[in-house]
Amino acid sequence: MIRHVVLFRWKPGYDPGEWLAVVRGLPARIPEIQSLSVGEDVLHAERSWDAAIVADFERIEDVATYTAHPAHQPAIALSGAGAEQIVSVDFEVA
Repeated sequence: MIRHVVLFRWKPGYDPGEWLAVVRGLPARIPEIQSLSVGEDVLHAERSWDAAIVADFERIEDVATYTAHPAHQPAIALSGAGAEQIVSVDFEVA
């Protein structure tokens, strides 16, 4: 299994409400997603990021399918519009 983790640091004043709704709807529209969690940071520590996505996929190819899927494109656009920084990591989970 491949775990896909993305962290977001929003621009000042950005409201991620629409972004959260779009991301939460992705599992119903993209069958390659085995599980998906998304949420906003609750600690607000100095090293914290504002939001995160953790998604699991059966194969690395499924991550590519997810990335290119038409249902994912609005989330990408909203992320790009609101994010000051985005980092990600994809790794194998036993």
